[in-house]
Amino acid sequence: MDRIADFFAEKTARRGVSLLVFLGLLFAFRHLAVLLVFFVSFERALFFTAGFLSRRFKWKRLPSLLLVLLVAALGLTLAGWVSAGRLAKLVVETRETLPQRIATLREHPWYAALQEHLPDSDDLAKSAEHYAQDVAKSAAAIGRVFLSALIGLILAIVYFLDEERIRAFRDKLSARTLFGTLVRWGEHLAESVSLTVQVQLVVAGCNAVLTLPVLLLLGVPHVPALMLLIFVSGLIPVVGNLISGAVLVLLAYQVKGWFGVGLFVGLTFVLHKIESYYLNPRLTARHVALPGFVLILSLIAWEHLLGFAGLFVSFPVLFLVGKIRSEFQEEDAPPPDPPPLPAA
Repeated sequence: MDRIADFFAEKTARRGVSLLVFLGLLFAFRHLAVLLVFFVSFERALFFTAGFLSRRFKWKRLPSLLLVLLVAALGLTLAGWVSAGRLAKLVVETRETLPQRIATLREHPWYAALQEHLPDSDDLAKSAEHYAQDVAKSAAAIGRVFLSALIGLILAIVYFLDEERIRAFRDKLSARTLFGTLVRWGEHLAESVSLTVQVQLVVAGCNAVLTLPVLLLLGVPHVPALMLLIFVSGLIPVVGNLISGAVLVLLAYQVKGWFGVGLFVGLTFVLHKIESYYLNPRLTARHVALPGFVLILSLIAWEHLLGFAGLFVSFPVLFLVGKIRSEFQEEDAPPPDPPPLPAA
């Protein structure tokens, strides 16, 4: 035991082992990333709402929690009753007709003209039709997402009720032990997830607000369902508005023809640039002391390494690296000079 204590007393050894174990845990439990996002989101929401009620009115945590859950359940029930039918109809119609709509574009005169300049345009159309079918079939994955959301909500409720005992246990951990270091870095990970969700909520809200006037101007049907689609897809970094933009382009073509298509293509382009080069860099720069250019390069690099999942990993990794680096710098900082002795 003394040898182990002496080993971890060395900063380099302790840091190296802590980093290896932390990275190993992240890799081993990488499939629970969605569950972590839901848990952190629900936990922060409960502390913001039920925690506020508990502090403001001096209530115990359980009554405050029950009131918040009741209001949330009533709100979700009302929203589902109002929009579920329209949303389900829109999804079914899109799933059944989207491949056919893409196929009919191949009969348009513009397609024949395009084919003369792009010899592989026929293969591109077939690929688009194939991907449209894959997107429709991927709706089965929604069930797994709902299951993760339910488990995350249960964990958040348990954590909210037992938070005082968990904090007491956390405060007893030594900052220089391996377990204490891993717990602290886990808290940094949860904070990075929370900040990522907050940033994407702002982006999703901006996308929905800027798109609503165009929907009303063109007279596109199913506006409430489309607003929900725009907001939810806006939670996906960088490519979220491209996904909703593709759906809106198809609907706009039915309502206003090529004028609607051009309008929504332009709007999607503008929203994508606003998110990529203004909102995301400015919002994340508040928590990561890096230039916006570096943040964009990080998004590109992680998307290249991990594909679609890399878009979600970029900011949490930068945030974690920054936090761990700050800890190491504080530990390496020389002790402050002692105060001067009083004059005799």
